[in-house]
Amino acid sequence: MTNPNNITFPVYGMHCASCATNLSKAFNQIEGIDSQVNLTLEKATLAFDKTDNKHPLAPMIMEVLSEKGYQTDHQNIQFEAEWSCSSCVESTLKAIKSHHLVIDATANFATKTLQVNTFAGVASKPFIKELIDLSPYPLTHKVAITTQQQLLNKQKLEQKKQRREHVSLAIAVLLSLPFWVAMINMLFSDTPLLLPWVEFALATPLQFIVGARFYKGAWSSLKGGSANMDVLVVLGTSAAYFFSLYHLLNNTPSHLYFETSSLVIVLIRLGKYLEFRAKQASSKAISALSQLQVLDALVKKGNNFKRVLMEEIQVNDIVQVAVGDKVPVDGIVIEGSSYIDESLLTGESAAIQKQQDDKVFAGTLNGDGTLLIKTTAVNEQTKLHNIIQLVESAQMSKAPILQLVDKVSAIFVPIVLVIAVITFALWMFTTGDLEQALMHSVAVLVIACPCALGLATPTAMVVGTGLAAQKGILIKDINTLQLAHKLKHIAFDKTGTLTKGQVAIDDVTSFDSRFLPLLLAMQQSSKHPIAKAVVAYCKELNINAEQIGQPQNIHGEGLHGRFKEQDLLVGNRKLLTHFDIDVEQQLAIHTVNVEADQNVIYVCYAGTLLGLFIIADELRPESQTAITELKELDLTTTLISGDKYSVVQAMSAELGINSFYAEQTPEQKLQQLSLLQKDALVAMVGDGVNDAPALAQADVSIAMGGGSDVAKQTASMTLMHDDPRLIAVAMKISRATWSTIRQNLFWAFIFNALAIPAAALGYLSPSIAAIAMSASSLIVLSNSLLLKRTRLK
Repeated sequence: MTNPNNITFPVYGMHCASCATNLSKAFNQIEGIDSQVNLTLEKATLAFDKTDNKHPLAPMIMEVLSEKGYQTDHQNIQFEAEWSCSSCVESTLKAIKSHHLVIDATANFATKTLQVNTFAGVASKPFIKELIDLSPYPLTHKVAITTQQQLLNKQKLEQKKQRREHVSLAIAVLLSLPFWVAMINMLFSDTPLLLPWVEFALATPLQFIVGARFYKGAWSSLKGGSANMDVLVVLGTSAAYFFSLYHLLNNTPSHLYFETSSLVIVLIRLGKYLEFRAKQASSKAISALSQLQVLDALVKKGNNFKRVLMEEIQVNDIVQVAVGDKVPVDGIVIEGSSYIDESLLTGESAAIQKQQDDKVFAGTLNGDGTLLIKTTAVNEQTKLHNIIQLVESAQMSKAPILQLVDKVSAIFVPIVLVIAVITFALWMFTTGDLEQALMHSVAVLVIACPCALGLATPTAMVVGTGLAAQKGILIKDINTLQLAHKLKHIAFDKTGTLTKGQVAIDDVTSFDSRFLPLLLAMQQSSKHPIAKAVVAYCKELNINAEQIGQPQNIHGEGLHGRFKEQDLLVGNRKLLTHFDIDVEQQLAIHTVNVEADQNVIYVCYAGTLLGLFIIADELRPESQTAITELKELDLTTTLISGDKYSVVQAMSAELGINSFYAEQTPEQKLQQLSLLQKDALVAMVGDGVNDAPALAQADVSIAMGGGSDVAKQTASMTLMHDDPRLIAVAMKISRATWSTIRQNLFWAFIFNALAIPAAALGYLSPSIAAIAMSASSLIVLSNSLLLKRTRLK
């Protein structure tokens, strides 16, 4: 070889020296390869000529390993690419795949990312440079970090931003406290409470540090050719601040308005903080979903299982899932059987039995058996990750609702500016007095300063959300209040929302006194949800268990035990049939009818039916009242569930729900909700991960307090108690709160409409304007406090 190059990689699955010899011979049959395979170290070292570009070696090496039934470790390398068209992607992939050691390469044009798959340990700096040089378009290597590191980095960033917001608001409140006292003093005395230079020292950091974001927002708005509330804040506060600073520096006898500018900054800053909290809730939803993903898994390497990071697991890897562990990947069961709790993904309340050839999904919880799974999808390809993407997509697709204040400000700000300029010009023309003209034009800007406007929304929101919190309802953001009063349709998930989300014993029928003692004996050592329900039921009745040996678990059927040398069976029809017991004959003896759609558990001893019971997801006692109260508010109801058609239909009829959709996946729930939204604004009520996409898509999303963290983080409204009757209470509070906000805005605008002309005509000095503005703020605040008297019954 003119330019030799070596690679060493692990090989798993070899059992003897002949395995290593035969594998080495197979590698040597590849042109340009000279190999050594070490059985003890379970490694292969291949020497090849890197100047020989006739064919890429990596796919051929993988083909040999596959034919021999061996495995190796892979490594993914991420790049950011500068592409401008799809043909750029194709030419890059073609070039990258020509490298000797590239097993495969995939690209995403939308995100402009390239992923290269190679052998573990190959990704050195020279190798990465070779790939970058091969590419016809610029590539930037992305340093790989684990999922755990990504979550930690994201959490640190969010915590840092939150601390910054808290500190900024705390500083604003502390610096403004003396001004609150001084403003109240203005109502009763003409003597200033604070020294002028003290006012200046307090107002300056509030104006230019705390208020910096408003200056930036105003500048951005003006550059875009519009005027929002930031422009209004900057105009009013700057006029008051610089007018005061002018008189302070010139030592002229005049009232100072530092308190006016400062308090407006603080009040509007409070509103911005509430908006920040709402945005933070949206990002927490994605974070909570991501935390459902496991960080590592047991992967088969030869005859042993090694714990491997999720980033290193490949499709077709064999993964072991122990009892009580989360399933790490999407895959197919190749060995073992167990009950899997898939309620997070499907909404099905009962655990589902999984055995050979059944599909399992990442994020679900393994029950009572160990499983071997052949991986079909990992990381970004899993169903769980698809739900994460659906949540992100639904949140992104929500059109932002413009605040009413900003809508009016777009017209109001230019009008105020024009009035201020006209006022200055007319007073200069008629009196020739510069200071008098300036005083009246500043009075216009001060009276137009949106103190009442700034209070109108946050004060009503604080009182409304406080009232809701007292009733056990958490309302997270202003958008919820803007939309909730317009709602026409409420969509419900079933499991955990209208039901308790737990397996319950229902309709117990006993034909023999030994029924419950033997049933308890069979179930008391099991961890299955049905067993837990049986134990709880028997405990309430003070039932004592018989003494029997350890029962055998027959997956998908039930339990088989022995009592006094006779067969004891607890399970479904399939179990009884397996032991040649005629179920219909036994039921006929006791004249009992069983509905086909009911989940019935039978207890048989020595071939005789001792009793039976039905397992069900028990309806919440408050659900019927909740639906009735929503109908009284002229709201239409719909049930959207992943449960069986017969179960959903029966519950819908029992509660008087207008319509229902059964056996719905998270994707289908999202589709049904989108269809409902074509006709009206829709709220979604749910409690699980499977509800998260629909909750994110809904106009108003409501989560049950006992539900998953993901549902609560995604939802814009959370019921802190698992009581669906609170939904009607929440609607009443939302309607009352939004009504108060509109009243506040009305009075604030009416005040400006009357006060601005008065200031322009010289009837209001800046000091009187400041007092009048304070009075308007007190009116708005008082009106907001009246929300506490809202009747919710």
